Amino acid sequence: MIVDDSSVDSLKYPFAMVDGCFDPLHAGHLRYFQAAKEKFGLPVFCHVQADGYIERTKKRPALLPGVLRAELINGLKPIDYVFLNNGDMSTADVLLKFKPKIYIKGSDWQVKGLPPRELEVCRLSNTEIRYMDTVSDSSTSRVNDLVAAVNQNNFRDQVAKFEAIVLNQGIIPSSSYDQSYFLGDWRKNENSYSLEKRREIEAKNPENIKAVFNPKSVLDVGCGPGALMHFLAELGIDVTGLEFSEDAKSLASELVKDRIHIGSVTKFLDLGKKFDLVICREVLEHLTVLQVRATVAAMARFTNKFLYITTRYYQNPISLLDVGDDKKTDPTHITVMNKEFIRALFVLEGMKSRPDLEARMDWRGFGRVMVFEKAVDVSTI
Repeated sequence: MIVDDSSVDSLKYPFAMVDGCFDPLHAGHLRYFQAAKEKFGLPVFCHVQADGYIERTKKRPALLPGVLRAELINGLKPIDYVFLNNGDMSTADVLLKFKPKIYIKGSDWQVKGLPPRELEVCRLSNTEIRYMDTVSDSSTSRVNDLVAAVNQNNFRDQVAKFEAIVLNQGIIPSSSYDQSYFLGDWRKNENSYSLEKRREIEAKNPENIKAVFNPKSVLDVGCGPGALMHFLAELGIDVTGLEFSEDAKSLASELVKDRIHIGSVTKFLDLGKKFDLVICREVLEHLTVLQVRATVAAMARFTNKFLYITTRYYQNPISLLDVGDDKKTDPTHITVMNKEFIRALFVLEGMKSRPDLEARMDWRGFGRVMVFEKAVDVSTI
């Protein structure tokens, strides 16, 4: 019988309680239920955890919705009552509400210990805790084995697809970023590169950069016409730019024009100093995957401490190696990748993720920010 939290009066006391996720339900669970019934000779009450509990504790969605898990368990011969938790009650709350005579757990709980509140509720309710070594299988291990098998079969296909994309990408030449790219009709209104419009678009970003990183020296990789450089210079920050387009530099303000170096963003250039902060915003999507890899390595060498990155990412990736483009936004956006793959590239250059600083920099909630702190200088390895 499936019961709810208002069904206390309809239950036949005393009874024994078992509980778990049962996702997926397997033969080990059935042996657990059978042993509970045979060993104690009492009706068996099964507490089924909510879908949200599975998502929270097992870091995955439920394979079967709770209502279906409860329905399956209710059809098993050893089970007399089934209670599906709606997510509002802890196991301790269920114990307190229904007050079973016996609470049956697997023997592994004798080693790791039940939560203190469950122990206290059982003591107050005179519920006896009994441990049984009957479950010879694990839902978690079954799911992990299945995922591993599927991934193993897919890994080679994923790498082959990634290989084909990477080795066939065409580089966008620097000549594509001429004055028409920065001043063309498509740049009117919200896309304008005028200093006034960029000040409006940047809003509090320059002040935020200063507050979060407190940099003395900044390198802006792929700085374009240098609007952000201009605003940081106004704040008294020593700022340098690296840009691969001569036309972009020609559009820069007099305040920063002479601070912009023309060169490849994929190569480390000796600019005479290292930088407290390296910024690279909306650049990586213009590069091939191989160029992204090289640019990440170069930026890790440029910085003494922090990297602040924004770019576009592959939406709803299935594989870590998913690669696409974003040409609807900009015809030169040729590479968007899984955000976590890009993160891994930075980690391989000795950079440590700083999610706390990412949250502060992503004040608009666009989800495009990554922040790293130098942990290992790989050039010394």
